[in-house]
Amino acid sequence: MNKSKIILTLISLSLILLSCSSDDDSANPEPETATNKLVKSEKISDTRQVSYTYNIDDLISGIRGSYSSFDYSSDFSYNSDNKLTNWDYSETGSSTYRDTYTYTYNSNGLLSAYTANTENVIITYDGNTATLSGQLEGDTNAQAVLELNADGLVVKLIESDNYTNFGYDANDNLISAKSYDNTDELLAEYTLEYDNNVNPFYGQLQSIYIERFIEFFWEFDGIYIGGFEGYNFPYTKNNITSIRKSGADTTTMVYSYDTDNYPIRVNADYSGTTLLFDIEYY
Repeated sequence: MNKSKIILTLISLSLILLSCSSDDDSANPEPETATNKLVKSEKISDTRQVSYTYNIDDLISGIRGSYSSFDYSSDFSYNSDNKLTNWDYSETGSSTYRDTYTYTYNSNGLLSAYTANTENVIITYDGNTATLSGQLEGDTNAQAVLELNADGLVVKLIESDNYTNFGYDANDNLISAKSYDNTDELLAEYTLEYDNNVNPFYGQLQSIYIERFIEFFWEFDGIYIGGFEGYNFPYTKNNITSIRKSGADTTTMVYSYDTDNYPIRVNADYSGTTLLFDIEYY
């Protein structure tokens, strides 16, 4: 696992226990409606908080956060088609680290490659299938196959020794994940539920959906896509209210909303351990 994923997942784990056609842009899911409000900050405490800035197109341009004894930042650059081209990440304080993701697109506007310290991935498309190959999280001979639906969402992730099927509701929210070994024995099953209100993070980082999906589901071991730092995986249109692993405990999230039905406080319960954080908007 690369360092940036460790940090991003560390923050998420503290909060969660737990299509394409080769000729179009359907591999990059697009929001049906743009988010009217932009998230300014999320705050757990004075030492655990994050703030966001945006460019003139309302795309996220900067992240500045603190996590106990170190600070971290991300800066984002886009091309003329508003597709992300560079993501610069750094840490200072008790932890010092720097990494830069670079993203490349093919003539159809689909993500075709990305590189970083431990990543050098090529993506090829054949109908509703995307194949990733190269260096992935330090594995120099990694390969993954993604089957996509008509909306460009991953419905199956095939790895060397297992595969995972993903299900979605009518609003394109991820509602299930079932992982199997190569003998078709069920390894793990997860179900997710949502509210009926807009996820304020939805609509960002659309062009790198496949890279983000791999970041959170490669070597599948659970669902870590909700909670604090909502831009880590901003691809659900509504807000997650529960994540349940079959035969295990359920994580729940209860929201307080403003008059426009945007979440402003999140109360997350991880099997009796609760965590509160507030969301502020521009």
